[in-house]
Amino acid sequence: MRKLGFILAVALLAACASTYRMSEAERSRSYKSTTPAAWDAAIAAVSDVGMAVIETEPEHGRIIARRHGTFWDLKGHVMFVVIRDLGSGRVRVDANAESFSEHEPVDFGLSRRIVRDYLRALDARLL
Repeated sequence: MRKLGFILAVALLAACASTYRMSEAERSRSYKSTTPAAWDAAIAAVSDVGMAVIETEPEHGRIIARRHGTFWDLKGHVMFVVIRDLGSGRVRVDANAESFSEHEPVDFGLSRRIVRDYLRALDARLL
């Protein structure tokens, strides 16, 4: 019984409350697109994954979105998206998510799923 408790504790603590430790390939994409088209797609993809835009800085290519809490995650998550023009008709989109509460040690992998779902939605719009 102790062994099971230890395994569960390790599994819960291994689930990060943010995606900053994910590899760059898992949380970034490069697209053949203009910056305005990528911006429009990035904003639309936020709604596609059930999040709400709470702040934008178009001049800096930044979007901040929020996902409200669920049964397991009462305070919700915030996602940060940055769009950069790479030149030659290419843009790069970086996305990170984290628990909205600094005090939550784990998020059951929800931050990672938010980023993956968001990038899939963005792929569907830009590929």
